[in-house]
Amino acid sequence: MIAALHSTIRFTAISLLALYLGLPITLLQAQYRYKWVDIGRLSTPYSSGGALRREEVDGNSQLSFPAIEKNAGNRYGEGLWVAVKDFTDEDSRLWPVKIAHLGPRDGGTLQFFSREFKLVSRFEPPVVRVNGNISFRRWSVVDEVDPTLKADRMIYNRIVNRVGIELEQKVYAFDQQFHDNYHIIEYTFTNTGDVDEDEDVELPDQVLNGVYFFWIQHYSINPASSWAVGGGAPWGQFTMNDVVGDGHEDYGVDFTAQYAWAGYNPDQTEFNSLGGPMWPWGIRWISGILPFDEDTSGRLAAGHFAGRVYIHADKAADDETNAVNPTPAGTWPDGADPADLAGRQPSTMGIFNMDHADLFGLSEYNESLMLRQYNEHITTGRYYPHHADLVEPSDEGQPPGQYFATPRNDPSYVLGIHDYGGWSSVQGFGPYSMKPGDDVRLVVAGGVAGLSDSAKLEIGIAYKASGADDELDIEWPAGSGVAMTKNQWVMTCRDSLFDMFERAIDNYESGFDVPKAPLPPATFDVTSSGEAITLAWTTYPGEPDPVSWEIWRASPIYHRSTSYEKIATLLGSARDYTDAVTAENGPVLNQEHYYYLQAVGPVNTDVTGKTPTGESLKSNRYYTQTHFPVMSGRGSGGLDEIVIVPNPFHIGAEEDIRYPDFQDKLGFLDIPGKCTIRIYTQLGELIDTIEHTDGTGDEYWDHTTASRQVVASGLYIAVITDNETNEKVMKKFVIIR
Repeated sequence: MIAALHSTIRFTAISLLALYLGLPITLLQAQYRYKWVDIGRLSTPYSSGGALRREEVDGNSQLSFPAIEKNAGNRYGEGLWVAVKDFTDEDSRLWPVKIAHLGPRDGGTLQFFSREFKLVSRFEPPVVRVNGNISFRRWSVVDEVDPTLKADRMIYNRIVNRVGIELEQKVYAFDQQFHDNYHIIEYTFTNTGDVDEDEDVELPDQVLNGVYFFWIQHYSINPASSWAVGGGAPWGQFTMNDVVGDGHEDYGVDFTAQYAWAGYNPDQTEFNSLGGPMWPWGIRWISGILPFDEDTSGRLAAGHFAGRVYIHADKAADDETNAVNPTPAGTWPDGADPADLAGRQPSTMGIFNMDHADLFGLSEYNESLMLRQYNEHITTGRYYPHHADLVEPSDEGQPPGQYFATPRNDPSYVLGIHDYGGWSSVQGFGPYSMKPGDDVRLVVAGGVAGLSDSAKLEIGIAYKASGADDELDIEWPAGSGVAMTKNQWVMTCRDSLFDMFERAIDNYESGFDVPKAPLPPATFDVTSSGEAITLAWTTYPGEPDPVSWEIWRASPIYHRSTSYEKIATLLGSARDYTDAVTAENGPVLNQEHYYYLQAVGPVNTDVTGKTPTGESLKSNRYYTQTHFPVMSGRGSGGLDEIVIVPNPFHIGAEEDIRYPDFQDKLGFLDIPGKCTIRIYTQLGELIDTIEHTDGTGDEYWDHTTASRQVVASGLYIAVITDNETNEKVMKKFVIIR
């Protein structure tokens, strides 16, 4: 009764505060901070709570891959539940089962409490500026620099929860190009008896029995392509989940893992949805976030798999023997009690439908709910058949492993349940007994791997050009003699993911001794300069010159956003470069461009972490990736020379008489190098102000107001003020939408 009263008081206080501030209650209940790990192709936020709940931060950003793309997340939410049997709480109430919940949808009242949360880097992060402004995609401040860190970035997270088990979480990320698509996560759970937000230890003497650490991974592969595929794909309705190494079949691998891919939507009849081809569609998503109609190439945006491999789990709190071992086929009997199969973790591997009632109202005081969660979900063993086998049974005449490439069934309909929210992958480690001070250590690696960016684009283009011929053999690369159907190419992503798992395991077992790439530049400045774009950089003090520098450029940054072109290779002593419009293969005048710079090291000879030899390691592109566009432009002009083009702007005009990088783009040309452009409606309402400071003679406007509303058809007035002379000129233009 007292505990329930405490919970009610806490909830009421939060509710009143929410009402006072005009905020949703769930926002104030969150109480967690987030830090991004974004130094490689895999970019994702981490929560100070220990798991990232559904739609927190950005539902399209969890496990983003490749990191340069917009709306490229591969997980919609994550849950972490810590469960204990026969638990006596701080009010002396005995609970048959007590569970501290966090996600994947909500956490009820707060049940996890952050003690320490920081982002550590091996070296000071580079500073990237575009026209003098700091360029970044996701702001994440490094809290500490540790030159002895073997990984390149680390999240350190210390958390307590309502069952008195402290979690120390360490997330390790690597910038080397063969190891930058996964993170290794080490969890150490310790029975401290600390059950709430204060520093007091409420239950110092309690022995914990029947302890399980239970995760829910709600994968949703590539939201951008999901909107093209249609239906409930963006929130994982058609996600396929599979398992290897769990003792039910002979998988031919020496690890245990769970993974997912974007499955088949039977309602999409225009094309086969496997791989998430980017085709035309009727839905335009959030205006200004991503103009999907710019990407109708057929690119296989979901041509990759996501998943987790299990590297280590203590056999018992007093036995550090690794209990994660691939279980031979047929040695995990159906219906076996996990307690009878000690030494084989995770003991629970299965699926959870995301609209299940047991995922809602996660109260730590709902005894019947917690008993049901413990008995029907957390401790159910290694479920078989797997989700993917239930969706596409293997006894339909296809060769082994090929039936997933000829999908016919809806992944959201299994076990007699049609779940529009999709199915999640779950894993539970336990049962453990933990005396006061005992700890249990678990290590996993999670990431994303699949087709290369060029393969996704070229195979997708060929598939679309064929009119969605699912029997067409597509050769890639051209002239290689290797040809498969589009769906068969997509299913090769499983091999890529398995290769990634093996690299992660080898990296961990080596003590993170994978070979290091050279450091990136300490600073990187990209600046508009008349009919050129200038690049300049510095190196870290005492750092030797690399073998060479590579400069890469792209425009525009939409569906070909990862198809960058190497425009220059320079000596390691170089510190600047001029990308001139007049040079062969120079930038296009008045068109937006993006850059990154890489330091190139010597040819690698170290195979640690299964790192390939015979090619050079490079500093990671994401250290110097520019996220703000830069344009070459003509020299500055005077107020009497200004022109506005196109004028009138007509949305129905031929595309070749509009700008090639953005269709909604208006140019103010031959303007002073430093000036202010104020845009008014015909009635004199100020709708936008542009500060032009880069010294060129060109500035552009995207037809949106200061509040990001697209303007309507009409007559508009631009008042342009030369900031050096304070002289002004007024120009009129017309927009026809």
